[in-house]
Amino acid sequence: MKTTHEIKIIPVDYNSNEMPDAVAKYKPVLLNDGHEYCCILGESPEYGIYGCGDTPDEAIMHWNQRYLQKTVEGALFSTKKPVLNESDEVVRAYFYRSVSI
Repeated sequence: MKTTHEIKIIPVDYNSNEMPDAVAKYKPVLLNDGHEYCCILGESPEYGIYGCGDTPDEAIMHWNQRYLQKTVEGALFSTKKPVLNESDEVVRAYFYRSVSI
């Protein structure tokens, strides 16, 4: 016999002072599938941002961590102009440039 359970949308207070900035801004949906909580933005984990945990807070914090990872991984990196020092070696430095969403 096959058993199923309901996936429930859990209300979130996005205006809470403890809410991470990205969660408050993008308002991902918090779901409970019976065994764990999942926080998702986008149509799937591959193309969106997805976080899970045993509690709503853990799922939200995991989502925020994944958001920060994807933001850094997808950020634009570029090289600064080469700087010559006394030994004429070229020094390259990569820097993170924030991306407006």
